[in-house]
Amino acid sequence: MRRIRFQPIYRLLTLIVSVFLFSGCGGDGKTSHWDGDHLPTVTSTSPADGEIGVASGNNVTATFSEAMAPETITSTTFLLQQGGVPIAGTVTYSGVTGVFNPTAGLAYNTTYIATITTGARDLTGNPLAAAHVWSFTTGTNPDTTAPTVTSSVPSNGGSGVAIGNNLAATFSEAMEPGTITPLSFTLASGGTAVAGSVTYAGVTAIFNPATDLAFNTTYTATITTGARDLAGNPLANNHVWSFTTGAAPDTLAPTVTLTVPINGATGVAIGNNLSATFSEAMDPLTLTNLSFSLASGGTAVAGSVTYAGVTAIFNPATDLAFNTTYTATITTGARDLAGNPLANNHVWSFTTGAAPDTLAPTVTLTVPINGATGVAIGNNLSATFSEAMDPLTLTNLSFSLASGEPPLRGV
Repeated sequence: MRRIRFQPIYRLLTLIVSVFLFSGCGGDGKTSHWDGDHLPTVTSTSPADGEIGVASGNNVTATFSEAMAPETITSTTFLLQQGGVPIAGTVTYSGVTGVFNPTAGLAYNTTYIATITTGARDLTGNPLAAAHVWSFTTGTNPDTTAPTVTSSVPSNGGSGVAIGNNLAATFSEAMEPGTITPLSFTLASGGTAVAGSVTYAGVTAIFNPATDLAFNTTYTATITTGARDLAGNPLANNHVWSFTTGAAPDTLAPTVTLTVPINGATGVAIGNNLSATFSEAMDPLTLTNLSFSLASGGTAVAGSVTYAGVTAIFNPATDLAFNTTYTATITTGARDLAGNPLANNHVWSFTTGAAPDTLAPTVTLTVPINGATGVAIGNNLSATFSEAMDPLTLTNLSFSLASGEPPLRGV
């Protein structure tokens, strides 16, 4: 009998496994430290999924739940298409936001599909769990409206401001992240510039001083006209405000003061978003779908999170289920502008309503019956329905009797 030699096959398999392990599945020789429990997500987009009337000159943005590896946010991982045809453009990345800038203005009244692929990875090599896809439709006119600063923290003229707080400015619309920098968002005291870093997410910019501010000191913050929206429109004028620090740092934990739906609510519409309002301004970079989540029976609900003012919004990716109890959670990962986290997770529950009735009612019985003869002249008429009816809709406009013309009067 002839013996079969396995050694060459064994060596081949060993070589294949060695190459696989060496490459780390990264395709570039780098080892990917994939953590399946902490994969990055897209927390918000501009335009939003399903948005209509989008200005044709706007850029498209995607905000992530954490800092991403910039070299993975490119025109090969951030795509825009119309009718299956790729749209040419350039991709930039800043902070936690990727921006797709079409080479030419988009067409009017046209639907586009944007995609962030799983080629997008965070700083430790973790990819998105799945491609993030959304669509929007352009309008008939370009965006020529200048953005504005709608609120700031501290507010203009504020006093007793904690020395460890960051500053925040909220805009009237999504801005081009690359224009929100220490050059366009500045802080000074007595003409002396304060060193710091600037981040941007959603519609909010944050100035983080390099060191704590001085006690009992007046500071002036400025957002210059170098800040531009996604259509390239600058602020009409510099936005300037001042505030004065207090004598002690902020060590008070923020709280959730209001939720929609409220805890224990029933009959909640399945298409509603959730919102949580805080006791003070929060760091928007800490409000993502990692710190604001929704689940039913232990199963997470996919959705996006946005933040503006003092309110965070959770927008489920699809309508919720009927007659189902959901639990929402804001974790201690949510922090205020001084870096203070919630003292405890804030958890609340609510139950959606029943499925809507879309079945048309019918008339199941009439007295007299159709075609009856010899009916007594003093009798009333009746109609029985297949289900309970709205009595306000049953009037002599909807229930009438006639013999020739005109109709007979009755109640």
